[in-house]
Amino acid sequence: MRSRMGSSEMKLRSQFDFSKAVRGKFYERYKKGHRVTLLEGEPELDDPLESSEKDSQLLEIAGKHFLISRLIADGFEVAEPLRDKGIDLIVYRGGDSFEAFPIQMKASSGRSFSLDEKYRRVPRLQIAYVWNVGSEEASVFVLTFEEALRILRAKGFDRTSAWRKGGRYFVRDAGPELKGMLEPYRMTSELWRSKLQAA
Repeated sequence: MRSRMGSSEMKLRSQFDFSKAVRGKFYERYKKGHRVTLLEGEPELDDPLESSEKDSQLLEIAGKHFLISRLIADGFEVAEPLRDKGIDLIVYRGGDSFEAFPIQMKASSGRSFSLDEKYRRVPRLQIAYVWNVGSEEASVFVLTFEEALRILRAKGFDRTSAWRKGGRYFVRDAGPELKGMLEPYRMTSELWRSKLQAA
C-alpha cells in the first residue's frame, strides 16, 4: 500500500508535470558517478546576496562595503561620488603628494568577469572584481582597463559577437583557467600601493 504524500511532495508535484517521467531512466549513469548542477533555485530559498533583478542592489552594497573595508584596512582613504557615472569609489592617499584613482566595482556572489568598452575612456580607472560577496571566500581583483582587455583577448572573448557588436562581455563563472590569469591581480596592501603609484 502506498503511503500518503507529504506536503512537500504535494507542492513539488503541483509545480512539475511528471506524467511522462520514466522511473530509473538515469540510474545506471548515476551509479557511475554524478555531479549536481543547480540551474535555478527556489525564490524563497535563494541567498539574499544572489544577483537577481530585485536583489542586485543588495549585492552591490555588500560588495562595495567589503571593498571599502579592505581599502581602509590597508591604510587608504575612500570617497563615494554623490552621482554614479561609471565611478563607484575614489581611492586616495593624503600626505605630501596627493594620489588618487577612480574605481569601477563589479560585485558577484560567484566568480564573474566582465568588461565594457565604455570604461576605456575613464583615465586611471581601476576595475575591482569582488568575488564571493557574502562568504568567507570573498576576494578582490583589481585591473586597469588595458589589463582586463589583455585577459579578454587571451581567452578569445574579444571574438564573441557580444564584444564585437556591443563592446561588452560577461561570463558568470570565471572557471579555473581565467581564475589563474586573474590571480596576479588579487589585491594585497602592497599591490594597492603599487597600483596607486602607477596610476
